[in-house]
Amino acid sequence: MLPPMRLALALSCLLLAACEPTMPADTTPARMKVPVGSAPVLGPADAWVTVVVFADLECPHCAAEHPVLLELARLQPADVRLVWKHFPLPAGPHSRSAAIATECARAQGRFWEMADLVFQHRSALLPANLASYALQAGCSEADYSACIAGTAAAAAVNADRAQGLVLGVQGTPTVVVNGQVFVGAHDLATLRAAVEAARAAAIASGVPRADYYDRVVLGP
Repeated sequence: MLPPMRLALALSCLLLAACEPTMPADTTPARMKVPVGSAPVLGPADAWVTVVVFADLECPHCAAEHPVLLELARLQPADVRLVWKHFPLPAGPHSRSAAIATECARAQGRFWEMADLVFQHRSALLPANLASYALQAGCSEADYSACIAGTAAAAAVNADRAQGLVLGVQGTPTVVVNGQVFVGAHDLATLRAAVEAARAAAIASGVPRADYYDRVVLGP
């Protein structure tokens, strides 16, 4: 459970803006079909509502939105799954390396712990710092170092960003609730209302919950 003071601080910092949009916000599509693929996931595979976030680990608005999204998943653990997609922005000097570091933590089952630490220390993301956060997250130093030296983590980050560009992502955070797009940081009440509406529509569809996202949200 998110500590009340931490959640209150995050909510108080929210701005309805995204980090470095590459185009005017009105060019972002209202809906997106985002395959989950092998992305980091928090929540059940058969959740009625899938919340996808395209995020940059150096983006202040992403850092503010992160605890809100975690709280959204915590409030309905059976019906909401949170999916992370990397979208490092070119202007962020450490955005891509931080994303790769979290992928290496994910290889050891420590993605969410690593993402928390990186967001908490956005001003200190040099390689030595990232390695230290990986250890704090519970990663093996040897396995983390081997992953950083390899190519798989970088390929995963590149694939996420490429997918986001194809789908029309313009800036971060971009949050997608069962296909409905929210650009920029939004408060808990706004996203919770979107989740409730999406959940009600999903239940009313008559489609089995395990099939709903693939058949309806990603469907024709």
